[in-house]
Amino acid sequence: MPKLMLALDVLDKNEALKIVEEVKNYVDAIKVGYPLVLSSGLEIIEEIKKLCNKEVICDFKVADIPATNEKIAKITLKYADGIIVHGFVGEDSVKAVQDVAKKLNKKVIMVTEMSHPGAVQFLQPIADKLAEIAKKLKVDAIVAPSTRPERLRKIKEIAKLPVITPGVGAQGGKVEDIINILDENDYVIVGRAIYQSENPKEVAKKYKEILNK
Repeated sequence: MPKLMLALDVLDKNEALKIVEEVKNYVDAIKVGYPLVLSSGLEIIEEIKKLCNKEVICDFKVADIPATNEKIAKITLKYADGIIVHGFVGEDSVKAVQDVAKKLNKKVIMVTEMSHPGAVQFLQPIADKLAEIAKKLKVDAIVAPSTRPERLRKIKEIAKLPVITPGVGAQGGKVEDIINILDENDYVIVGRAIYQSENPKEVAKKYKEILNK
């Protein structure tokens, strides 16, 4: 039974906190990205955690040289429980983030293949290799697409690591198409389908019920 992660990509702090309050009983973790953090500051993570006491992951898709990655990780992981990084910049850049995370007992999640159509152009051709690197480095989890279930399955088989999988809902991915690929260590990410709905609580509840079947 995979878990549910809310992608909270809103711009307004008050809206974000309102949504968290509504859905907190039905989500297992929350993912925040640049839209919310740049508009509200990293302190928003502390406020979210006070509201719901759930794991908060920063989806910054960090992709720089090791020295810069290290600095980003040190700042981010003072607040967040984990951080998402790109692997295509090389093992040394990922390891720089891992070194920081290990000292703080935080998680590093590495992107293999993203969920949007453009990922097919450049990321997909190297995604299997990225999955092998993730396995070698023993990152805490990987990102692989729910919009392409056959790719999700293959990447998960290669990496043999927990997966967080985006694309369900607004991007067209369906829980029914991926549920048999996932296990209790994996997360299904849902964003706009929840936070843009008229009733985020009910939509989150519906997704949680589907995952619990």
